Amino acid sequence: MLQALIRDDAGIRAEVEATVETTRPPADRDAVQVAVRDGIVELTGRMPTATARRLLAEIERIADVIEVKNLLGSGT
Repeated sequence: MLQALIRDDAGIRAEVEATVETTRPPADRDAVQVAVRDGIVELTGRMPTATARRLLAEIERIADVIEVKNLLGSGT
């Protein structure tokens, strides 16, 4: 029954991707890739360090996110 209350990975990914879109200019949005498996979000790509910190904090607050793996490199 509890499983029915937890959002699936596709729903979490859609919300994470929308959050990424708010932090990056349209031309740079492909610089960050999002993967979600069993509620664990994995971010890869490049993003300035300060922006990445803010993004990670926002993603950690998304419902049903269990963990965020930050594999982002710094860059513009």
